[in-house]
Formats: sequence, structure tokens, C-alpha cells
Amino acid sequence: MRGWTHYLSGLAMAMFFPPLLSDLVKGVMWPVLAGVSAYLPDFLDFKFKKFLWRVDYLVDPAPRDPLRKLSPRRIRVSELSQGLRWRLYYLEGRIEDVLEEREGYARFKLADETGSVVVVARNGDYEKLRRMLGSSIKELAASGRRVRIPGYLEVDEGGSVYWNVADAPHPQYVADAVARAIDEAYETGRMVTVKIHNIRMPGDFYRRFLIQYDSKNRRIIVHMGPLVSTGGLPLEGTEPPEYRRIGVAETKHAFRKVYPRPTVIDAFSGPEIGYEKVGDVVEEVFIPWHRGFSHSLTASVVIGGLIGLATLALGYANWFYLAVASMLGHAMHVLEDQLGFMGSVLFPPLTKRRIPGLMLGPSRQGLINFATNWLMLALAAWNVNRFMPEISPGMPKPIELSNTLPVTPAAGDALLLLLLALPAIAIYAWGVLDRRRFLIKQKERLEEEKAKEAVEEAYEEVGGY
Repeated sequence: MRGWTHYLSGLAMAMFFPPLLSDLVKGVMWPVLAGVSAYLPDFLDFKFKKFLWRVDYLVDPAPRDPLRKLSPRRIRVSELSQGLRWRLYYLEGRIEDVLEEREGYARFKLADETGSVVVVARNGDYEKLRRMLGSSIKELAASGRRVRIPGYLEVDEGGSVYWNVADAPHPQYVADAVARAIDEAYETGRMVTVKIHNIRMPGDFYRRFLIQYDSKNRRIIVHMGPLVSTGGLPLEGTEPPEYRRIGVAETKHAFRKVYPRPTVIDAFSGPEIGYEKVGDVVEEVFIPWHRGFSHSLTASVVIGGLIGLATLALGYANWFYLAVASMLGHAMHVLEDQLGFMGSVLFPPLTKRRIPGLMLGPSRQGLINFATNWLMLALAAWNVNRFMPEISPGMPKPIELSNTLPVTPAAGDALLLLLLALPAIAIYAWGVLDRRRFLIKQKERLEEEKAKEAVEEAYEEVGGY
């Protein structure tokens, strides 16, 4: 949920108490602390806990230039080492020797001030290099012109290193890092956290890549995808060629993915993922510093108590109502987050792990956010209406259904709340159906993958491959 949705929820809780509502009407602003209390969990996590969390592995497939803040960054020949294998950089120098150049392939030596390295360009990468440089490799060598060549360090079958021309890092780098973190989590018994940086390219584009968890075969599969805009729209023709599109790394130990969404990295900040041993398997903990104690109902009681004590000490007359409203506002944040995927640790210290969310409306989370806003506004309007005679003596309720319908005043109030909340209820009901469709699709996809694997195994048995 959005931050202001949580804040609105806290204010809506304050309006259940006529003394607090009366204070707001008079311009006494203490009740807004209930809104602050509702926003507090995300503030604590994103402004403090995020920066205090220990990160074990920084996975940066394409380091950025420190001045332009874009990938790739220049690297000199003397800095190349096998530890940098598959990470995207660019070299800058002169072509000093063309070892081979033919259609769709070139191999040559590039030298900068610190040394020289063999460069290989093949197939589509060769064509892109030709277009980027504007002439053949032999012509450039003869001219002595300095050139920039993006790519990554690679090792051939004979163990010799060379510079592979590319416009994206090889996904094997990410796959190896994730597999290593899973094994380390199992063998050490502690949570291992991996921070995966995204790849920001010139033109405000990002290179999209996806991490797939193949739990059955204990494999991490990373797919390097196209360039995408900040809105997630792919740029046609920017997909890497087949030979550097997929990286696969095997783990020694079993693991399972808990967060139901695919791990996709593109625009904005890359995710932090924790891996934790649970029994005999390692589980993924998506953004491990988020949705812990700060997002629990236990914390709701603590926060409500602290706000009550603080305002009592400052002499606020309605401190008790404010304490309860703050507790409810905080609890609303926790419950609203439970409508999504990630869930929270609801009752620490009785519970120590996140309890999965309800996954309402997985295809349109924004709509569920809108429904929650609507419901909070409906509650606020409903409370203002029913408490109007109490906070403004002599003023009737703006809407009194019992005057027009054959119902009691209490039934009229209940009916009004139902009418006000009806749009939100309808959207939540749609969210339940959307969740059902999402789970059915996931099940169908898994069955398709199983069927495909069965066919592949059959081919292997009869020598089809």
C-alpha cells in the first residue's frame, strides 16, 4: 500500500472516537499522531533498518561510471582478472593487430596504456560493433583511431582469457552469485543477504533480467532480457543473442522460492534477497529487512502505548483515546499489507517468520490500493455523520436514513456504512477472483513445465539429442 494510504487509515481510526474528532474540528492536531503511527512501519524500515541491514554479497553485473551514473564503466587492460568475468565494462584503446576478420566474426588485439588483450566479436555482436565503429576492424587498425569496445572478460576452452564484445553482462555471473549464497546459507545456518544491482544504460533505459528458481533440479537460471523503459516497456531488437542470454548455476543444497512473484530486475533499485535455512531447505526471504517487528500487531500495542504515555506527559486530555487510535492505525497498516503478497511477522515473539499475505488482486494491485483508500474515506465520512450531533450540539446528522426508511437509527447507520463501503467491497471481491485466476495460471504453467521436462527426458533416453 502507498504511504499516504496508511496515513489516511490512521486518521480514519481516530475518527471512531468523538473526543478526538471534536479536537480536530477545534483545530487541536494531536489526533494526527494516529496517522503518523500508521505510516511509521514503512518509515522505520526504509529510512533506518534498510541501511543498517548487513549485506553479504553485492552483485553488480554492470558497474556504473562514477560521473555519468550509467553502465558500463571503463576498465583498463591491467585491471582485468578472472574475478571480473562476465561483468559488463568497456575498454578504450587502439587496435594493434587484426588476427582474423571474416563475415560475422573478428578477433583482434586491443591495446591501451596498460597492456593489450585479445578481443572477439561474433555473429550479431560483430555486426553491432561494425555499426558502432563505422568501419571494418582492419580499417580501424590502419587508421590508429582510439575506439571504445563494450563487453566482458571471458575464458575459452583452453583457459585463455579474452574480451567478448557484448552490450550486456553474461547472466552466469548473477546465477553463480545466487547459487553461492544459497549454499552458504545452508552450510553456515545463518541468513545470507544478496543485493542485486540493476543495469542502467544510456537513454534512461534499463537492461531487464530475471532470476528463475528451479527448485526441483537445484538450479538457478538467470535470463538476460531486452532494454526496457522506466515504465517497463521493452525496446524492440535489444535482446542479447542466444549464446549469452541464459546463465545456469547448480546448488549443492535444496531450496525453495517463497515469494510468489518472479524476481525481475529492471528499472529503479535492484532488490535485496535473503536466503535462510529452514529445516533441510533454504528459503528465499524477499527484502529481508522489511515487514519484520515494525509490521507486527505486537508493535501496534507498543507504539500505541508509547504515544499514549508521551501525550499524557505533555498534558493532552484525550491521551487514552489517542493511544487506542494510534494502536488501531498502526494495526491497519499491518492488516492492509496482508492484502498483498509478502505478508508480515504478525505476532513476535510468538511468530518469527512472515505469515504470507492474502494476495488479493495480483494483476492490479493499484486497484486494491484504491479500494482501501475508498474504504478509509467511507469510514471517516460515516463517523463524521453519526457523531455530528455530539461534536456540534444542535446540528442534526447530515444523512439520517431512518427518517426516510422504515428502520431504526442504529440500522440506518449500519445501512449507510454498507452503502458507503460498497465500491470497496466490490473491488475486494474482484480481488479474490483475480487471486483465484492467478493461482490457476501458476498451476497450469507448472504443469506445462513438467510436461516439457518429461518430453525432454524421453528424448534423452532414446538419443533424440
